[in-house]
Amino acid sequence: MSLSFKRATKEQAKLRLALIGLAGSGKTYSALSIAMHLVPGGRVALIDTERGSASLYADRFTFDTLDLERHGPEDYVEAIGAAEDAGYDVIVIDSLSHAWAGKDGALEQVDKIAKREGKANNFTAWRDVTPKHNRLVDTMLSCKSHLIATLRSKMEYVLEKDEKTGKSAPRKVGLAPIQRDGLDYEFTIVGDMNLSHELIVSKSRCSAIGVGDIIEKPGEKLAKQLREWLSSGVAPAPRVVEPAKPEPVSAELDKVFADYLVAMEKAATVADLTSVATGPGKPTKGTPQYDRAIAVYEARKRSLEGVAA
Repeated sequence: MSLSFKRATKEQAKLRLALIGLAGSGKTYSALSIAMHLVPGGRVALIDTERGSASLYADRFTFDTLDLERHGPEDYVEAIGAAEDAGYDVIVIDSLSHAWAGKDGALEQVDKIAKREGKANNFTAWRDVTPKHNRLVDTMLSCKSHLIATLRSKMEYVLEKDEKTGKSAPRKVGLAPIQRDGLDYEFTIVGDMNLSHELIVSKSRCSAIGVGDIIEKPGEKLAKQLREWLSSGVAPAPRVVEPAKPEPVSAELDKVFADYLVAMEKAATVADLTSVATGPGKPTKGTPQYDRAIAVYEARKRSLEGVAA
């Protein structure tokens, strides 16, 4: 394949904004205010994991809401897809923290897998959950709508060794978002909301908004700045994704795969099943054989767990 460089140009873009803060800092209100003014006359969808709290502002803003009862990363992906398909101009996620630490969120899924498999640690469980979370990040980044996410914050500590006593003790170093470390790198603009309803910008790729800027009660004015910056530049070229062409499978490979499925069906314990599933004959991810293997694995696993119970 021949590789070539081209002159970089600024393209029009969609907003990726993260608002981080404690309860009462104004995250939800600010997100709605920015969303309503970002696309004048546009439609706003809000994915609500905060038990309908955003609807308290329905007398101030016009938006549609979806109450998300399960908070798995895959549930967020489905909700974002539904909003895109419905043609919403702006999607607000309130709150993205639940995809990490909510009901059926990433942390809870890892704990459930570790307990189910009788593991003393949850290292191997992350092998199943991390791809789900990565897909959520990819879905947010590739979203055709503007996207604003609120995140809860928590006090962050570091362990420091006391030179006099030789003992380690925790020290407060500030607030951190409740989400996977480094997620804030994925957003165009990130800011911390304080209890005075001020937005303190901690990351910005927008030339009109700098790191350290303090924006009082972010809303219409900020939305206008963002709109002007996002709409400047050339229109992005449409991305054409060609469907993957399935590779031909030889008769020999067909037999290996068939034996692989039979071995999973005959597994007597979950441990045996896992050993077979990760052993010789495992198909390549993204192929029809891989999807079939996952379905057989999950079905056999449920059957074995039912017998064990």
